[in-house]
Amino acid sequence: MDAGKRFKNGLLLLLLLGGALSAGCAGLTTDGQTPAAPAPVAQTGCTQANTAVKDYFALIGKAPPELVKWMTLFPKGGDIHNHLSGTVMPADYLAMGIAAGDCYDPQGYAITKPPCTAANPPLSQAGPADRQNLIDSMSMHGFPYPDIQSGHDHFFATFGKFGAVSGVNQGAMLAKLLQQGDADNVDYAETMMSFQSAAVTSLSDKLRQQFPLDGPYYKDNRYYPEMYKYLLSLGLTQTAALARVDLTGYVNQARGILRCGAPDADPACAVSFRFLSEVNRNADLAKMFTQTALSFLLSSVDSRVVGVNLVSGEDLATSMQDFPSQMAIFGYYHQKFPQVNIALHGGEITPCFVGAGNPALKEHLTASIAAGAKRIGHGISFAFLDDQGAAEVVSLMRQQDVLVEVPMTSNAQILGITGNDHPFPRYFRTNRLPAAFATDDEGVSCTNYTVEWLYAAQQYRLTYDELVALGRFSLQYSFLPGAPLWQDVRAAKTVGQCGDLLPGSPNPPEPCRTFLQQSEKAAKQWEHEAALARFNQQYGDRFRQDLGGSQHH
Repeated sequence: MDAGKRFKNGLLLLLLLGGALSAGCAGLTTDGQTPAAPAPVAQTGCTQANTAVKDYFALIGKAPPELVKWMTLFPKGGDIHNHLSGTVMPADYLAMGIAAGDCYDPQGYAITKPPCTAANPPLSQAGPADRQNLIDSMSMHGFPYPDIQSGHDHFFATFGKFGAVSGVNQGAMLAKLLQQGDADNVDYAETMMSFQSAAVTSLSDKLRQQFPLDGPYYKDNRYYPEMYKYLLSLGLTQTAALARVDLTGYVNQARGILRCGAPDADPACAVSFRFLSEVNRNADLAKMFTQTALSFLLSSVDSRVVGVNLVSGEDLATSMQDFPSQMAIFGYYHQKFPQVNIALHGGEITPCFVGAGNPALKEHLTASIAAGAKRIGHGISFAFLDDQGAAEVVSLMRQQDVLVEVPMTSNAQILGITGNDHPFPRYFRTNRLPAAFATDDEGVSCTNYTVEWLYAAQQYRLTYDELVALGRFSLQYSFLPGAPLWQDVRAAKTVGQCGDLLPGSPNPPEPCRTFLQQSEKAAKQWEHEAALARFNQQYGDRFRQDLGGSQHH
């Protein structure tokens, strides 16, 4: 995408709905009606007021147009923490559902599968008010945030509202992800998705019969080899093979939609991508064990699946209760498949959800790292640790060289945490730990990657060099195969093979040329450095000036 089009998209982003929401979440009414958003269900739990979202988007709305322009054009590296189903804008899901002949529930505002009935009429017949209510139901658009808990619950509930569409349109969803990545100047995306759900359910049902949940099996790793062997006997290897066929179909469909390889190919074809196989941490332990087994096996045999992650609400009852067993299971598979990368949601909890002083605030960080996580997603609980606990986490992250993934928007929407309450500056500045911004679920959040950077740059008065480092960290800690380019990202020190060269320079001589040819990760980083050099030459001085004038709240 050319710079002019990116700039126009950036301005559109700023103008729509107070400057923070993407076009896919904009209001649809054309007849003067003002549809009422579905009333949030009464909740209990973390009922503190959520002021974070209002403050978050207010700051973004104040961003000067020039700053939006530079931030849109700035090469951002990788978006390495996002969920494929959550990346698609709700308006796009509506279009996909209409094209497929899907139906909708005008009471619960969810897309449903045919056959359509009087109670679940065709989606194509939904009027403007119902379409707007569907958008509000499938995203955070228009949500009133009466308290933190309601925002949290509405966020996680959205996935069920569009599940009838997201379960069968993975190729089209991948194309949307890559197009948005191109618009945000992203080099590389790692996206989370699940594979062979029906087969996993069938396998786990049989595992549960053979190894009952009320027995000792799932809490004692001595049984894990026998349980894994049993899954293999049931056809786990064949299930992984079917997942690979599925994946080929998704990729081919996305490439077809984008016309990759054709003269008029969509520029999104240039965005590199890989997948993480996700495991539902709120399934029972039999299903969780089975999905973990498939995920590690799949990642070990398919280079397109570069790692494994746990998903779903970390504070929910099942996740909290089963967390030690889940970490033991991940630890077992980490030992069995040491070449498989692990990135875990960890510390996506606060005292408001789990109680002040709850050991989980620390243990969900330390135990995730001990189980093999090379990256921690969210890491918000770090902000609530005492000095000793925080020091322990920092020490472990340094020892294991762990990066924290920071999705600013969803942290505000789910946990009510942003601004000075957010631990990002403690990770990145105070303790000099590697960090990278992320979108998490940009469709659900009605946002995009540029907004994540725009907010952080203003709130924390990030310097140009810090923004460069954050982009470099995202690729350095990506799970792209091969050795990384940097020995020290903050010091901008490359590996010895390329030590005397300007990173990103054309036609690098030996031994750097061979090093880049042998490492997909380093080659992508070299391309990123070339893009940074072009940006710096064209816009660097003006971007630095506008960064210096950004408001600090």
